[in-house]
Amino acid sequence: MNKKIKIGIGVFGIFALGIGLFAFAFVQSMKPDEDEVKKVKIQAQEYIKNTFKDEIVIYDTLFDNMGNFPTFDYAAKAENKKDHTQFLVYYNEETKQMEDSYIAEKWEKELENNIRPYIEQKLGALDKLWVDYDERTGITYNVNPNEPSSYKEYDAAPTIIISVPRKPAKKDEEIFNEIVSFIQKNAGLKHGMISISYVKKGVPLDDKEWHKTF
Repeated sequence: MNKKIKIGIGVFGIFALGIGLFAFAFVQSMKPDEDEVKKVKIQAQEYIKNTFKDEIVIYDTLFDNMGNFPTFDYAAKAENKKDHTQFLVYYNEETKQMEDSYIAEKWEKELENNIRPYIEQKLGALDKLWVDYDERTGITYNVNPNEPSSYKEYDAAPTIIISVPRKPAKKDEEIFNEIVSFIQKNAGLKHGMISISYVKKGVPLDDKEWHKTF
C-alpha cells in the first residue's frame, strides 16, 4: 500500500477516534448523576417538610444539562396537591440554601388565566402565550407560600411574550396598546415587560415586534 495512503488512513482513524471520544463524553455529560439525583430528592423532601403546610409531592427530578438555570444543576419537581401548582425545589449554589419556585409558578398561572381570554379575544388564536416570573420571586419578595397571595399585591415584574401566527395587521399597534392597558388596569399587574411578535410554530413570519416595559 502506498505510504501516503497509509498515513492518510492513520490520520483519518485518529480523527474518527477523537470524534467518537468527544461524542461519548458529550452523551455522558447529558446524563444525570444518580447520586446527585438522590441527593436533591432528600434535600427537597426535608425542605418541603419544613416549609409547606399543604401536601406537596415530588414526582420527578430535573437535570439542567443546558445551563438554563445558572444557580443550580439539579432540582426536584414538586406539585402542590391542593392547587396543583408544579414547581422546582433546588439548592442555590450562589445563596447556599434550599429554595423553590412555587410562588413564581403560582403567579404565572394566575396571571395567564387572567389575561389569556382577553388577549385571544383581541388577537385570535395564538402561537404562544408565555408568562415568566423569575424562579426566585417568592424568596425575593419574602412571600409566605402558606398564605394566599396574588401577584397584584407585589411589584414583581414578569415577562409576557405573545406570539401571533400571522403577518402584521394595520390595527395591531392599537390592539397592543389595548392589551397593555388591560393587563395594567384590569389584570392589576404593576410592572412587567410585554411583547408581541409574529411567529407560527416557532418560525418567525415577520421581524416586526411590539414591546413595552412599565
